[in-house]
Amino acid sequence: MRYATIITILFLSLYTEKATAQIKLHTEDLPRFYQAFDSVSTTTDSAKQIAYINKLYVDKASKGLKEFMELRGGNAIEWRKLMINDKQSLIEKRPLILSVLSQKAIISKKINRFKRLYPNFREGDIYFCVGINNSGGTINDRTVYIGTEVMASDKENWALSIVLHEFTHTQQWVQRNITRLKSSDSLAKEYFKTHSQLLGKCLEEGIPDFVSELVNEESLAKTYPTGHTAFGLKNEQAVWSAFKKDMFLPFDQNKGWLYSKREINGEKITDLGYFVGYQIAKSYYKNAKNKQQALKEMIELDFTDENSKKFLLASGYISQKEMDELK
Repeated sequence: MRYATIITILFLSLYTEKATAQIKLHTEDLPRFYQAFDSVSTTTDSAKQIAYINKLYVDKASKGLKEFMELRGGNAIEWRKLMINDKQSLIEKRPLILSVLSQKAIISKKINRFKRLYPNFREGDIYFCVGINNSGGTINDRTVYIGTEVMASDKENWALSIVLHEFTHTQQWVQRNITRLKSSDSLAKEYFKTHSQLLGKCLEEGIPDFVSELVNEESLAKTYPTGHTAFGLKNEQAVWSAFKKDMFLPFDQNKGWLYSKREINGEKITDLGYFVGYQIAKSYYKNAKNKQQALKEMIELDFTDENSKKFLLASGYISQKEMDELK
């Protein structure tokens, strides 16, 4: 009976893990990349180097790496160039990139917490790849692709916040409707026409930052002490004063709020628009009586220009008077 009981407990434990952890984390491409990298280092013959990369990395690519290549590019010639030009960086990042294999347990644990907080969670896959230095995180429908050569750092469990941020994107309105949007030129045109303003773009990025913090149970300012959140919290009034002048204008990357740097109080900081969206989301969640419903609403919001304005006002981050003055 004793052994039968132990076996039963083990079976139930495995079954529970299988039932809750449906997200699949794929790391098989990482050791293959470094196998190719080591082989390339054994010769100066470019033809042999390309053959090694094809044989050991490209030809054995996972489904996700193949998709990542289609979305962000990548072939043996480009990887050879990366391996030659960034050789020292790839050597230094090797233990950091391969540490993803030991982070799988904590990522799965936090994904399961995500599901408890957000029951409408969509299952999917996470692929850790080595790309060509042009993408840290990419999504397509239910799948997340992490470019580890861009994102790897010496911070413990560095992949966790990135995965949570990117997987929040897979839950958002656009990815839930991506197949339909791609099926019609008129739908796509209407989308871009009604989703043009800076505010909506920043909410779309800032909400995943807030959700990743909520799920991870660690402030982003602590996770990234030199990042946009930490800077924004110390300079919030100056950031908001500058942002509100642009937020109802069409998104312009040259303004520096997203995917580039904006100068505030004499410092140039990347992605400060993420911080603004994060603060609005945090305010919305804090003021909501039903936290689970609030989380669902913000994750699944269709960020039209009008919906984004309504969300901003409902968050309590801005007063009706201030909103009226800005219109």
